[in-house]
Amino acid sequence: MSTPLNIPSVKMPSCPNGESALAEDDVERLRKSTVVKLYVRVSALSYSNSVSSPVLPYLIVYYGGGAAESGLYQAFNNLFGNLGQVLWGGVGDVSRTRKLLLFLGALPSLLTPLTLLLTLVFTQGLEPHLVICVSFIATFLGSASAPIIAPIISELAISSKESLRLFVVHSNLSTLFSILGNATATLVLQMFSQNTFQSFASLFLIALLSAVLALVTTLSIPQTVIDVRSGERHKSEEHVRIFSKVADSFTIALRNTKFKDFAFANTVYTFSMSIAWPLFILTQKNVLNLTPAQITSFSIASTIATIASQYLMGVYLRRRFYRFFTLLNRFGLVIVPLVYAHALNYTQLLLLNIYTGFLSGFTNIIFPMYIIECAENGKRATYIGVYNTLIGTASFTGSLLGGYLSSILIEVLGLSQGLRAAYYICTIARTSSAILTLKTREYIL
Repeated sequence: MSTPLNIPSVKMPSCPNGESALAEDDVERLRKSTVVKLYVRVSALSYSNSVSSPVLPYLIVYYGGGAAESGLYQAFNNLFGNLGQVLWGGVGDVSRTRKLLLFLGALPSLLTPLTLLLTLVFTQGLEPHLVICVSFIATFLGSASAPIIAPIISELAISSKESLRLFVVHSNLSTLFSILGNATATLVLQMFSQNTFQSFASLFLIALLSAVLALVTTLSIPQTVIDVRSGERHKSEEHVRIFSKVADSFTIALRNTKFKDFAFANTVYTFSMSIAWPLFILTQKNVLNLTPAQITSFSIASTIATIASQYLMGVYLRRRFYRFFTLLNRFGLVIVPLVYAHALNYTQLLLLNIYTGFLSGFTNIIFPMYIIECAENGKRATYIGVYNTLIGTASFTGSLLGGYLSSILIEVLGLSQGLRAAYYICTIARTSSAILTLKTREYIL
């Protein structure tokens, strides 16, 4: 159970009961308003990102990129989206910088569409490597807030039950506004289907406006509320010691056997899963000739399924079922490359995205809660940062391998047969890692 929030700047008078009660009311008001602002922030960010992000892989292929470029995009986004999290997580745990990290996490949602919009306006096109570069820098900065969201919510809650409820609401808002963003993108792409420049420029402008709201909301969050625990716990530490503690983050987290086994199994599985990621856009655009609007509709279907799944997890999930639902996710995703290998039309991939979205909802809720359960007090963001860094490194390696492997196979066997061979390799890898997860007895006790 989380300790009730305490604001050090609010002095509790010892004599008049009315003044003491008022101070307690102020604390509760600040707590609730901060939760609401976190909800607004994640809603605006999710909307902004989901308006523009789904078209970035398409833009890379549209402007001349192939399997190798698609692999680089996936690899660098996965790596840089997670690489900084051990640093961000460690800093968030040992210093009063949570508000700064929240701001850094929101800033790329403004800079990415702004950069791409200006480039598109002045050059009438986008180089694939520019999209890759802008995207991975944005994901590195955007990862700043990822390790601290769950700890902030956990510490704002007055009980473990409320902590789970707040986190589920936060996750569902993120997913809901992702749906709205994807729907906006699909509508805009459909409206301007004959004018590629206008459709992409419109999406970047919409994303830009939503990002402004997210940044303004982030700046309005009171630092005394979200930094109170880390600030009180470490206020006597010298600033220079922060980075030595961050450097020890991996050692600290991986000494925990429970966490280490969990992280190892998921790292191996993520590596095997990510091999297929660069191939999906090639099948969608170059094999099935799907339109940008059809491709973005996959995100809508997937996120609707995810929010339904997360709602069910929030209402019915019990601790004893963590392992069951996680293994259901791990084995359920094995079939994805096989479906892509033999996909004939849009409908088949649409149904597949609904299926994978529902499975993703399981681990979206379970994994952060389990990591927090594993972590010692004061190390929650550090553990999340270490975990995400391991996952990012695995997905970087897998995506890079998948991109270059498929390039070779396509060159030798042709587009359709080369992709099919690559998908078969991905299926074997996923099956092997899912079995490893099952055999790891310490995996989610």
